[in-house]
Amino acid sequence: MKITYRYRVVAYFSLLLVSVTLAFALIYTHRERVIKIEMLKSEMIPYQRFIYSQLIKQFPESPNRADEPHIAEAMREIRALIPEKIRVTILTTDAWVLYDNFSDKESISENHLNRPELIDARTGNGGSAIRYSNTLKADYLYHATKYPEFFIRTALEYNTSVLPLLIKENRYMTLILIILAISIAAIIFMARRINKPVAALKEFIEAVQSGELERKEIKFPKDELGDVGEKIMKAFTQMEENKRYKQELTHNVAHELKTPVTGIRGYLETIINQDNLDVEQRKFFLDRAYAQTLRLTSIINDISILNKMEESPKNFHTERVSIRKCAEEIRSDLSYKLDERGIKMKIDIADDIAIKGSYMLIYSLFKNLVDNSIDHGGENISISIECTGITDGVAYFRYKDNGKGVPANQLERIFERFYRVEKGRSRRSGGSGLGLSIVKNAVLMHNGDIKAENLPEGGLLFSFSLSNVISPQLNA
Repeated sequence: MKITYRYRVVAYFSLLLVSVTLAFALIYTHRERVIKIEMLKSEMIPYQRFIYSQLIKQFPESPNRADEPHIAEAMREIRALIPEKIRVTILTTDAWVLYDNFSDKESISENHLNRPELIDARTGNGGSAIRYSNTLKADYLYHATKYPEFFIRTALEYNTSVLPLLIKENRYMTLILIILAISIAAIIFMARRINKPVAALKEFIEAVQSGELERKEIKFPKDELGDVGEKIMKAFTQMEENKRYKQELTHNVAHELKTPVTGIRGYLETIINQDNLDVEQRKFFLDRAYAQTLRLTSIINDISILNKMEESPKNFHTERVSIRKCAEEIRSDLSYKLDERGIKMKIDIADDIAIKGSYMLIYSLFKNLVDNSIDHGGENISISIECTGITDGVAYFRYKDNGKGVPANQLERIFERFYRVEKGRSRRSGGSGLGLSIVKNAVLMHNGDIKAENLPEGGLLFSFSLSNVISPQLNA
């Protein structure tokens, strides 16, 4: 069975937390055990000193085995002053038992020189050990001190005096376990939150694989991982849109190029196959073929500009672009078309308004707007270009004509590639359907925005902005 990501996170972090907690608990328990044992030993040592002070009064010199009755008598006098739980053993300097308050001295016949607490006491200030007593058949905590005349050893039974104190301190272990349980619960909660973007990403992948992405609403949590998931989904969606766009572009390009190429081929075949054509007929067909080559060139140039905008926008050379000078140049370049259709063009832009941008794109922007009015606005109309103001380095413009306008239900689509309001007529007029798409992309590449609307009195209005003004004299 495959463990999910969320449960793996819970398992890993819980294992780490349990390991750290156990290590801490072991260190804490050992430390507390050492402290409590040292505390118990410190309780026994004063009684050793008291016993020694009382015995030294009875035996100014080192006692021997013959002094055992006198030692027992002396201990009976002070026994009431010593807690009953403390076992007291007095031994000679060579570790023979002289007195033991918990057992009959006669039952202890062996030498105690090999006892660990006595070995340590002979070489230091004292010795201690927890060990089993063969005499009393129980575990004891021993502490022995070597005096010049004898050893005095005190002991506490481990199970009745030492262990209860250690167990009492272990109540902190319960608290540690409670904290551990709360921490694991917190890990589970956090793992659920961490898993949300993973689950959403998994749902997104499954939707992509099943082809149901458009029908599913996938929500990512509002955190950093959620943001990453959102960006991945948006990037994929953008890739899919680019893929569809390229497919549509390929189809549209093939369709758009087919008409002029077919026309050119037809006119040339007529000239080649018809030997009896007179000069005027030949010229007619050559003129038509030439017109189709111009249209073919226009389409190719427009496609090239759009591709360059999308694939390598940073490759456009930027410079200081005078907007009025650019508009005047377009009016001059298209003067023969304007005059032919009786169109008047008015430019209301100050001479010193300039932006830092691509001259080629700015030129294409205004030229395609003018071409659109010439091709679709009708004859004897007027065109107006004006700058309405500058705010925070952004210049705002209005381009309008009083031509035919666009049906309201098609306004939102006029910036789409190859979209034509009047498809048959537009194709006859030579338009590629890419002009307004170039306009929009040129505006976007200069960090602006654009919208189109019909004027109440008739005609079409484009309102757009261009950023990076470098010599503004107008104030909005």
